[in-house]
Parts: sequence; structure tokens; C-alpha cells
Amino acid sequence: MTRNSLKLAFFASFFVLGINHGDELPHPRSNQAPKLIAPAKSLGTGLPFLPDLDLSSFTTEQFVRLSSSVGTNRIRKHWTSPCVVLPPHPRKEAHGLTLDEVKEYMARARTLFDEGNAIPVSDTGLISTQEDVIRRPMLNHISAFSNEVARVYLLVQKSSTEKGWGYFSIVEDLTAEPPIDYFADLNGKQVRFEGKSCYKCHSSGPLAIHPAREDLVMDAPLAAAVSKQIAKQPLATFYWPANEVKPNYGEPLKLEFCTECHEADGARQPLFKVHSHPIRILVDYGYMPPKHRLNPEQIAQLKEWLDQKP
Repeated sequence: MTRNSLKLAFFASFFVLGINHGDELPHPRSNQAPKLIAPAKSLGTGLPFLPDLDLSSFTTEQFVRLSSSVGTNRIRKHWTSPCVVLPPHPRKEAHGLTLDEVKEYMARARTLFDEGNAIPVSDTGLISTQEDVIRRPMLNHISAFSNEVARVYLLVQKSSTEKGWGYFSIVEDLTAEPPIDYFADLNGKQVRFEGKSCYKCHSSGPLAIHPAREDLVMDAPLAAAVSKQIAKQPLATFYWPANEVKPNYGEPLKLEFCTECHEADGARQPLFKVHSHPIRILVDYGYMPPKHRLNPEQIAQLKEWLDQKP
């Protein structure tokens, strides 16, 4: 598996968070604990390019064993809040983080994870596992961090057949108006900001956590807690690295049942054909729209748009 395909898997499966700074979510044993994520089950819409990947031979024991190779001291943490609080930002009243500051937050998140001081959700991700360039179980450890100026997310990921783990990060700069989401690959000697490979699934920043199967997640209450917060994340702009020119993605999706949220001035950014994979999977599994299901006529309209050649 190439590094580029791993990056695509990451940016298709970073089903992360959007934690509000200062939010203390209830402990999983609390009566106020959020509702667990519904098990992933295709609605049979016919939207995905390929049939569901058969995971029947991938056992819970395999998932735990392979996921634990990242280091048992780094996962399965006790938590009261799913987000690790970072120290205050050194610049008071900052208005826009510098690129070096963004990189520092990303590097700090990696260090905290390596030292066993993160609170990761561990799962086999639905979208990345069903990604047409992967088609094998993708193992994720997803951690969230924040202070008054930034939300920082770290994904440590590999496929079920790989040995080494890859590191990736998102930083949301809350000092900018609107906030700015930065995406990066942390696997080289330097932090490398990413554009096209991330935008494929992240026009609106982080996505919610959706395990590929009910038993392929460690600490389901934690997954539910962090996913619950995504609805509160502010609409942010996508940072394009200076060495990448944003392609012309054509006309956005204009179907009214999608533009209720996904519009230039909506709750989330517009959707284009480049976002076809997450659209197909999330609608087929009933996760989008978030509060209702599309009817057969709407499914047919969406499929017609998705299947149109550019």
C-alpha cells in the first residue's frame, strides 16, 4: 500500500471530533452519557461503487490484537472528558496562528500520544475500510486536544496488513474568523501540509467517528462522546498549502435536501463530485442526512448527480 493511498484512507476516515474548548462531557457511566453510535448497516441504496467489503472473517480478537501493536500503554485510557487540555497559547490575543505554531501543535499531539498521554478512540473505520483504493480493514487511533485558540486532532493509522503506523493531524485555528482547518502528514522529517488528498473527504473539516462494525471499536461511549460534539463545530475554511493550487471542482451539489446544510453560507461547506466517496457511503449507511433518511426519489436524484461524468 502506497503512502498516498494511506493518506487517502486517513482523510477518508479521520472521523474526528470538533470538541468545544472547556466542554466536560459526562463519564461513560453517567446517566447523561451520549447515545452510542448506531451499528453500521447499509440501507441498500445502490449508491456505493462497490459492494460492501465482507468483514466476516475479521474477528474482534484480530482487531484488538492488531490495534494493540501501537503500544498498549497508549490506548484504552480512563477518561472523564474526551479532549486533552493543552497549555495556554504563548501569544495572548492571537489573531491567526502562524504556520510554525500550527506545526508545533501537531508535533505536540504526536508526542502526547507516544508518551501515553492522549485519550484515543480505537476503531476500524467505516469510510476508510470501504474506500475503493483500500478495501481492507483500516485501524485507527483518534485523539483530541484543545486550548483556547486551537482544536488539535491526531490520527495514528495503518491497514490490517501493514506493520508500521502512520501519523496525521488536523488543527483548527479558532483565532481566525472564520476558523481555519489545517491538515498534515506527520510521517516525514517535517510536518507536510496537505490539500487535495484531504479535501476529498473534508470540505467541512473533521468528520464523525463511524466504526465499520459494532464490535470493532474500543470504548464505544468515548466514540459516541466525541462524535456528539461534531454538531457544535463551527463552519471553517480549508487551508490550501502554498505549493498546491486548489483545482476547479466544477459546480457544487445543488439538490435542496443537501444544500439545507451544505452551501456557501450554510452550516457546512458545499459538496462537489470530488466528495463522491464519503457521500455515497454516509448516505448509504444512513448517517447523512443526520436527522432523517432520503426517500427513494431523492436517492435516485442523488445517484444521477453522482454518476454524471465531469
